[in-house]
Amino acid sequence: MITRYLDPTNDITFKKVFSDKGRLMDFLNAVLRLKEGEKIEHIDFISQEELPSFEAGRRSIFDLKCVDQSKKTYIIEMQNKPEASFLNRVQCYAAHAYVSQAIKGKSHDHLMPVILLSLTPRNLFEEDIDCISYHLNVESKTKRRYLFSLSYVFIELSKFKKTQEELTSVEDYWLYFLTGWQKTDTPPSTIKDPFVLEAYEAIEQYKLTEAEYDAYLKSRLALEADDLMMNKTFKDGEKLATKKIALQMHAMGIEIETISKAVDLSSSEIEEILKEKKPFAE
Repeated sequence: MITRYLDPTNDITFKKVFSDKGRLMDFLNAVLRLKEGEKIEHIDFISQEELPSFEAGRRSIFDLKCVDQSKKTYIIEMQNKPEASFLNRVQCYAAHAYVSQAIKGKSHDHLMPVILLSLTPRNLFEEDIDCISYHLNVESKTKRRYLFSLSYVFIELSKFKKTQEELTSVEDYWLYFLTGWQKTDTPPSTIKDPFVLEAYEAIEQYKLTEAEYDAYLKSRLALEADDLMMNKTFKDGEKLATKKIALQMHAMGIEIETISKAVDLSSSEIEEILKEKKPFAE
């Protein structure tokens, strides 16, 4: 089915939406839950060239880095690709941004806080952790905060379950925009924020240039290929483990019928495994 809107978490559309300063400030103020007097009023984008480099396949799909009027640094990334060392990488990322402010031979008084905000379509933490979670350094006994330089915000989009009728805040509007783009061919009437409504216009399929749409499709296909490869790797590993268990059980003198029930394979499949006698039985 052809939809009016394209996936806003794709690298091309994510960039198209949030490379607009007004929309990015509106989004950050909402999901960071900044109060009046603390809200971001101005941002400047920092060149991608200042972002740390990683090995191929280790970078997030798209990164934004900006500073606000108080010189706080924000790193925003959309992490679509599963990555075993993801949490280690984001800490490295934030630390790099903080250390890069240091000037040789100068004091550290001028160093400003770094906030890393990462969005992912998958669950990172247990179900009792909210859709948006805030991770700060606190003293273990009193829970007081003394270290303000590095903090992390994670948005697990898979945990956002509100319907159109339940949207009541700008935070809700943005999360629904990111997760519910396939459910509608027009912005929900409950969304009143002008920046979110602008974002819907930005992801309209027919408003992308031919080059943008081609890049969108290439990015989507690359991600799907990654997912297929991961599934194949997992299934191959699972199959290998099953064969190993079957061979080990047979070596212990267990009957084929019992092995069949234990590993959920037919007796004929067990017999084929026994014929192969692969080295992994050792």
